[in-house]
Amino acid sequence: MESPTQRDIVLITVDSLRASYVYTDSGVADHLQHIGNLADDGTVFTNAFSNAGITKASFLSILSGTYPWMFGPIPAGFDSERPHLADQCSDAGISTAGFNTNPYLSPTYGYDRGFEYYMGRDSGDEIDETTISAKFWPILKEALPDSLARSIRSTYGTVGKKFGIQLGGDPYVSAEAVNESVIKWVSRTSSPRFIWIHYMDVHTPYYPRERTVSEGIGRRRAVKLFHKANELRDETPPEDLEVLERLYRGEIEYLDQCLGELFEELDQHIDVDNTVVAFGSDHGEVFGEHGEVFHPDGVLYDPFVQVPLIIRGPGFETDVVETPVSNADIAPTLLSAANVSVPDDCVGTDLSQFLADPSAKRTVFAEAHTSETDKVMATNGRYKLIRHLADGNEYLYDRYQNPAETYNRVADFPAVRAELASAIDEHLTQVRAPNQKTESASLEVGDEVKTRLRMLGYDE
Repeated sequence: MESPTQRDIVLITVDSLRASYVYTDSGVADHLQHIGNLADDGTVFTNAFSNAGITKASFLSILSGTYPWMFGPIPAGFDSERPHLADQCSDAGISTAGFNTNPYLSPTYGYDRGFEYYMGRDSGDEIDETTISAKFWPILKEALPDSLARSIRSTYGTVGKKFGIQLGGDPYVSAEAVNESVIKWVSRTSSPRFIWIHYMDVHTPYYPRERTVSEGIGRRRAVKLFHKANELRDETPPEDLEVLERLYRGEIEYLDQCLGELFEELDQHIDVDNTVVAFGSDHGEVFGEHGEVFHPDGVLYDPFVQVPLIIRGPGFETDVVETPVSNADIAPTLLSAANVSVPDDCVGTDLSQFLADPSAKRTVFAEAHTSETDKVMATNGRYKLIRHLADGNEYLYDRYQNPAETYNRVADFPAVRAELASAIDEHLTQVRAPNQKTESASLEVGDEVKTRLRMLGYDE
């Protein structure tokens, strides 16, 4: 009996990458050459959705194949009872490595489970030569009296907004530095491998990049605008939003360039024809749409939750799939591609089954939590229904006729509304089942992680 094929699996995720900044009506945007090359050789899922509009909830789905609410209404991190993509691969004898410097995805939150190597955790490893300059803050705390250190930290946003100074340096490792660590690890390991690479460059704060549309914008101006918009939010002047959006597009172009360098290097170390590469994102980003800036929690419109998803490799030949899919499908798809059993807890679907019927009917979901109300979204591709759980209000949008999602058609299409409402009811029953958690665990978060979150624009 012939043994199952052993192959490398590479999962590439980009923080805050909105689908409409990657796709055009004719495919991937021409100026994104390397993402385009990946799409030309693989399967493009044009209706892919995140299961949440923020990182700390979205990645629960990406790496587990389940929904965020299945393990608590406000998940603190990656629960030990949740299936984990790296865990499954490691148990199957596959070498695993994670390259990521988003503080919400750090070992503090349990995301390093199952990874033999995890960037930032294994600081003594000779391949991790990069450092996060936010370490400046713990050093500051040790060197100065507590009151003075707190005073300096409290001025962080003020200094950035007034003077354009990114106090403490960059809050994450650049794509170029991440690539260096990836190649060092790959060069000393052998197949089969599961490699997760998460890039932060498209996340705020955006920096101007050479050879991109943002070239020429001063770095200090970019930092000022980030802090200003992060404070003003929906009152941010349109002219500032235009510059921020240009910086965002520049970061995407820079990321594309770095992907080209990554693929060129990987080609020297892996069997490209036998490797499955998945490319996606955790959520989108906005610049004034629906009265929002960046990616606040609690919003389920397309700019926040529609994401790119491209898979290339054996079984994923050149094709376009219009069937709605979600990030919960990534884990079971990659496990199946690696010939690893998919845990029964996974609710996602192996996406290879849609290649035979790329327009199959399906409904996918996203969840959001706010202090005012929880929300659930269901979409069948054309129509989207958003329900506010506190008052039961529902909003139905025709994504084809009204892509801006500004007209509530709930009274115009009662049959569509009823179908999607029933799907939401079933979804809520599933995520609130008796075997799921009703309370979320609390975590002790250190000063360094808190500071890096603040540098990225969060309130920790």
